[in-house]
Amino acid sequence: MRDVLLLIRHGQTDWNLEGRFQGAREVPINAVGREQAQRNGRVLPSLLGEHDWQFVASPLGRAQETMRIILENAGRPDQPFVTHDPLKEVCFGAWEARTLKELRETDPEAVATRKRDKWNYVPPEGESYAMLAERFGEWFKTRQGRHVIVAHGGITRVALHLLSGMPSASVPQFFIPHDRIIAIFDGKALVI
Repeated sequence: MRDVLLLIRHGQTDWNLEGRFQGAREVPINAVGREQAQRNGRVLPSLLGEHDWQFVASPLGRAQETMRIILENAGRPDQPFVTHDPLKEVCFGAWEARTLKELRETDPEAVATRKRDKWNYVPPEGESYAMLAERFGEWFKTRQGRHVIVAHGGITRVALHLLSGMPSASVPQFFIPHDRIIAIFDGKALVI
């Protein structure tokens, strides 16, 4: 188990509750999201052991705030972490800040097309999960060792596809909780 990823989704936001596409928008975590990050921080020390870990976050504020709360609750408030652009959430372009209900009213054909193939669908001015997988995959090739990554649901989904073999057709539907840690090692994924 030399290469291990511990993937953590940022804490819940109000837009998550409303079902709004966030993508690259800066949306802060809410009170529940902070509690979720605290929970993950309390669990994290039991997973780290005596190994060396690199701590990495998406550059979006909700991921960085979540990382800070996790580290504080893990007893590592001074632990440095870096951010990397390839860990940003999938970009939903013109769909950001909107709900599926709103989009069904204004562009039902696009919503139906996306439903048939979420992996490859590209929203106007956005990117597909396939494109996100390429972006994440390029970054992943450059890293070595054990990483704690705080990012987004989309990043976690494509990591599950690339590293544990989850089929691309299933990945976009896979629920990624805010209050759990997903460990990926030796081609297997475990939700903790």
